[in-house]
Amino acid sequence: MKPSQTLFPTLWVVLLIGQFCLSQTKELDSLQNLMKTADDTTQVKLLRSQSIAIRSLDIEKSIDLIQQSINKSKEIGYAQGHINGLFTLAVTHGMTSNYVESLEYLKQCLELSKTHEDFDTLINVYMTYGIVYKRIGDYRTSQEYYLDGLKIADSVQYYEDVHFIYGNLGSLYEKLNEDEKAIENYQKSIERYQWAVQNFGMTNNETFEASMYSDMAEIDLKNHNYDAALEKLLPAATIFQNNNSSLRLSQVYSNIGLCYLNLKQWGLSEEYLLKSLETALNHSLKQEIGQAYGNLANLMLQQHNMESAMAYSNKNFEALKVMGEYENKQKAHDLAAQIHEQIGNYRKANEHLKQSMVYQDSLLNETKVKEIQNLQVQHEVYIKDRELKENEMQMALLGSEITLNNKRMLYLFIISLLLLFSASLLYIRFQNKKNSNAILLAKNILISEQNQTIESMNQELEKRMLRAQMNPHFIFNSLNSIQSLIHANDRENALNYLCKFSKLLRQVLESSINISLLLSEEIKLLKIYVELEALRFDNSFQYAFHIDENLDVDAHEVPMLLVQPYIENAIIHGLMPKEGAKQLNLYFNDSPEFIECIIEDNGVGIISNKRNNQSDRISRGMSITEKRIESLTKFTNLDLVQIENLNHGTNTGTRVTILIPKEEIDYSHDCKPTLYNKKTN
Repeated sequence: MKPSQTLFPTLWVVLLIGQFCLSQTKELDSLQNLMKTADDTTQVKLLRSQSIAIRSLDIEKSIDLIQQSINKSKEIGYAQGHINGLFTLAVTHGMTSNYVESLEYLKQCLELSKTHEDFDTLINVYMTYGIVYKRIGDYRTSQEYYLDGLKIADSVQYYEDVHFIYGNLGSLYEKLNEDEKAIENYQKSIERYQWAVQNFGMTNNETFEASMYSDMAEIDLKNHNYDAALEKLLPAATIFQNNNSSLRLSQVYSNIGLCYLNLKQWGLSEEYLLKSLETALNHSLKQEIGQAYGNLANLMLQQHNMESAMAYSNKNFEALKVMGEYENKQKAHDLAAQIHEQIGNYRKANEHLKQSMVYQDSLLNETKVKEIQNLQVQHEVYIKDRELKENEMQMALLGSEITLNNKRMLYLFIISLLLLFSASLLYIRFQNKKNSNAILLAKNILISEQNQTIESMNQELEKRMLRAQMNPHFIFNSLNSIQSLIHANDRENALNYLCKFSKLLRQVLESSINISLLLSEEIKLLKIYVELEALRFDNSFQYAFHIDENLDVDAHEVPMLLVQPYIENAIIHGLMPKEGAKQLNLYFNDSPEFIECIIEDNGVGIISNKRNNQSDRISRGMSITEKRIESLTKFTNLDLVQIENLNHGTNTGTRVTILIPKEEIDYSHDCKPTLYNKKTN
């Protein structure tokens, strides 16, 4: 290349930079001249404008100017200038990747905007929050802030700039690989933009809609939906071309070429890839130049035009030397390896593959470094937020302490007055209260005695109620047995049964006024009952009563007919279903705290009985007996009823053990004996 050819681009770049700096200098000079005659609020605005104008040249000077604008706003009480200054300062720090400071100023701006109900700035703050968190890789927090901004916009019906939030949300969802949500938000962005143009008189900027469509087309391209992508990219290319958007135009041409490449329409693919290259070369878009050469090399490879593929591949490497990221360099070496493999140069292909692996490792390291940096920033943001919350809590605590101290002084003064006023009444009230307490104490003692009497009466009534339920059940069962014998024309047994039943009924009626009766009388009743049952079933079973010699049957009282339902169950459900010899044994044993009653039979046992009587209704007598047993548990913490299955091999049977708390009889008075219960712990 000739020297003049290399000198001209350099001079052109220098002239552009010089022209830009000159224009910036002229703008700053004009702003400084205005500062001399401006009023206070205008000075605030001019300082902020100077900060924005100089931001790309001297970031430190820019921050200093905007800080002056904020200080001036505080000095003159200009709230809007203070809000705008904080927002500009947050954006400036965000542009320099100082995200911790940016978030701190955004928080201050957010609180101030809420206080002064500046919803326009408030929405922009939420959107900026979303952008910052997206840049540090915290996508979910970014999403939350975008959505908060949309909620504010809907609540105040402010829709002028809301299309930017939807566009950013679409980009965010695209990063999260949620393509449907991304496309939905891109479409909403276009709809909101068109609505804003119609209702707010905004200038219709076609490039915004074209950008949204090209972003949606990239999703189609990623999902191999090439026809849908072309429907969006071709109109967008025309709009970018008409508006001289060289960067987006080069990118759109490149994507169109890739669509045609995948559709194997080689001619159209080459046409648009060359357009992309031409646009990038004309505007010195170095990254797009390298991408265009790579795409053309891939196109030539697909067409097996190895000479052109090799030429474009070499140009791709040259472009990447100037500006190329690890990912682009890795792709370039992968493509070069494929080209050399196709032409049979395996050694060269292997070299490119090795180089690709090197760049892949570098890319992974670079990605990890970025992730670590993002995590560090997130951690710093978290620490900063925590410190701010702690400071807020400390300030709130300090304020509450001051308020409390003031209240304490006031309360102390009031209390002192009240103490002086009430001191004269204390002695009189003390005397009155002393007399009242004496009266209340006497009443409480009387009430306590009455409560004990009522509780005793309640227990007595409960026992009588359960006894009253038990006796009819027993009588009805006996009458049913007599009826069965009469129906069977067994007059002799019926008469014997009726005779014994009348004797039993007489004893029951004679003792009906009592809840309990002597153990000796209870045993007599049970013997008569078992005799009646033996007569009822033609003496088909044998029975025996075993009384412990150490047990004084005349010294203890027991609830009347408490164990009768268990004997009835043993006979009817245990012995009667069994074939062969049937034996019922009843034991009354003595123990220190209880009378132990054991009902043991050699019947069919519990398991067989359950299998053969699954449809039987629950015995009314047993349900009443369970309640009577439950009323005895208040005297002990033990389980008063234990049922054991005696089935072992060919032997069958059931054993029921009932523990009846002893009730000793006090014969010290001439009236009805008083029972004293021994309660175990």
